[in-house]
Amino acid sequence: MPNWKKIITSGSDAVLSNLNVINAVTASAFKGDGSALTGITAGGLGNSNPISMSEDTSATAGNYTSIYGPMQVNSGVTFTIPATSIVKVETF
Repeated sequence: MPNWKKIITSGSDAVLSNLNVINAVTASAFKGDGSALTGITAGGLGNSNPISMSEDTSATAGNYTSIYGPMQVNSGVTFTIPATSIVKVETF
């Protein structure tokens, strides 16, 4: 009995039930809320715990950023918010 392998060609509309990648996945966009991701460390703004900025930081131009948790900008550190950005700080 032959052992057939499926081949996905460029431009095809493949439907996969799962995909195992050994190295890295890159794309122009990803969908989903990320709730099932494991083995990653979040960085930058948007953490839901106290934030202490110890080096100069800038919000991304043209973006809306929410910071959850008390925020402290250490002495001598600059937090730059471009004119095209909105930054909202909420303490819970």
